[in-house]
This record gives sequence, C-alpha cells and structure tokens, in this order.
Amino acid sequence: MAKKLDFYIALQGCYKPAEYIQLGRIIESNGFDRIYVYDDLMFYPSFPILSLIAEHTSRIELGPCLVNGFYRHPALIASNAAFLDAVSNGRSILGLGRGAFFDFLNLKDKEKFTRKGFEETHQLVSHLFQQKQEEFRGGIFKTTAKAVLRVPPPAKPYFVTATWNTKMAYLGGKYSNEVQLAEVFTETYLDQMLKSFQKGCSESKLRGEKSLSIGGMICVSDDSAKAIEKAKKTLAVYIPYLKTILKQHGVDVKSKLIEEIDHESKRGNYFEASTLIPDDFVSILTLSGTPDDVSHKLKKLIKGKPIKGIMFSPPYSTFDSMEENILYLAQKLLPKLQ
Repeated sequence: MAKKLDFYIALQGCYKPAEYIQLGRIIESNGFDRIYVYDDLMFYPSFPILSLIAEHTSRIELGPCLVNGFYRHPALIASNAAFLDAVSNGRSILGLGRGAFFDFLNLKDKEKFTRKGFEETHQLVSHLFQQKQEEFRGGIFKTTAKAVLRVPPPAKPYFVTATWNTKMAYLGGKYSNEVQLAEVFTETYLDQMLKSFQKGCSESKLRGEKSLSIGGMICVSDDSAKAIEKAKKTLAVYIPYLKTILKQHGVDVKSKLIEEIDHESKRGNYFEASTLIPDDFVSILTLSGTPDDVSHKLKKLIKGKPIKGIMFSPPYSTFDSMEENILYLAQKLLPKLQ
C-alpha cells in the first residue's frame, strides 16, 4: 500500500490576527497536515502568527518557512521556536534557509556568504537547543559560554531546510530532518535536487529518517487562463529572486525582458511587472491551471520518487477570499492526489 502524501499549506504575513484564527481552523479541518507561515520582510513576522494559530488548532504541524540568522539572530530563532513548541504542545517544526530580499536592508547577500550563514544558524540553534554551557565560535556567529537557553527547548526538534537551490539541498540533507523544495516542477531539475539531497544525507551525522517534499506557488481554477493571470501577479514580486531556476531551464537571465521585470518589481510596480511575464515562466515557476492539469503534472513529477509531502503556496485559486481559495484547493485538488 502506497504511503499517504502529506499536504502543507503556506500563508503570507499580511492578514489580520482574527483572520489567521479562522484560516488555521479551516486548514486543519480540510485535510492539510502542516501550516507554514512566511517570514518575509515588511510583513507581520511568522512566530507570533504561528503561536496564535497554535492556540486555536489541535492537530496540525506549524512552522515558519523560512527564517534566517541575518534578520533574526539564531538565539532569537531558538527562543521563538521553543515558545512555539510549548504553545502548540510539540507540533512545531523549524524552517530555515538562506533568506531573500537582502537588498531591502543593504545586507550582504552573496550566495556563498548567505549559505554559510544558514549553516552556522542551523549549528547555533542546535547548540542552543542542547543547552550546552560552552561557547560557539563560527565565522559569522559567536557566543560565550553564558549563552544558554533558559527555557525548555523543543523535546523533539524537527528542522526543515527550504530551498530551490542544489547546494542548499545538499546542506539540508546534511543538517535537517526534511528538505522542502520550492518551485521545482520539472523532472530534470527535481532529479538534480534529489541527488544533492541524497549526497547530503550520506554525510549527515543526524540520526533518523530524512524526508524530501516539493511545492510552491499554485493557482488552480476551472478557468485555466484566469489561474495563469493570477499567478503572474504574485510572481511579479518574486521573479528577481528566482533567476537560478529560470537559468536551469535555459532562460537568459541577463536578457532585456528580465531586466525590465526586475526594474518594475524592485520598485514595487508589481502590476507593470506582471504584464511582462510570459506564460512559459508561469509554467516553469508555478503549478497553474485546472485541477486535472495540476494533479496530472504533480503525479507524473513525483512518480517513483521518495516524496513525503506537497506544499501549496498562495494564490491557491482565483476567488477573492482566502477561505474560498483554500476550500477549492482542498475539495478539487487534494482528492485527485491521493
């Protein structure tokens, strides 16, 4: 008998507190197994939202996707994660990654540097969870022996590395319990990521089973054209940070078109940027179309591969309300994937 797929859903940090309570209840009661909350700059931070949802749910796993040590020091990540685990009665997971939008704050964002930052963030958070009374000396982060977590750490810490990058998939396999791939929707690219993940697993000192999940932006609708157009409006925000994936698919990321999309997106002109995005970018970077289209693509993609779960990031569908989008996803797509 085939193992059941898990379904994860990601929420943005842009809703009112009462809305998160309602969304959390709807998501938990409609067949999803985990709620992620983005920790994007200039929106509400993930941990308070997750703690609020935790108080109004009882079963579903909860965690940020993702936090990084540059926006929030690893010591603060550790204490926030400990509180979330306590208030959720052990349902927390911790999603870590390199981060993005560093240009907003004029922070150093060379990939090698932020990748090293991820590695040390993971190591220091683990160090703090173990409540070691000794100093931590990394190239980026350092603590004295006095830096000991003074509240109970998660009883069973569960780390998720979120990425669309092969080098990060390797580090995730090495350090984390699960790697959450985003925007990886072709067999060739998934195979590359899987090999990197497995190489990391082979070098890991972490005991226990390791898992790989896929996912990313999804927009399903009975009207495929509407789904694609809505997906473009969200892609307009993230295109400048998805060039690695586009390049993997043969797109010239130094082209005039990409420069124009970059120009509009980084100035907050998202509508203008969305009108420039071609349909083939939507196909590469999202799961958009009818429920039959999307389920067929997903089932073909994961066939024969050790995939634990699928993450769905907004828009979800073409309705105005988030509740309707979630219910459409749960009722129209999830049954086709089981």
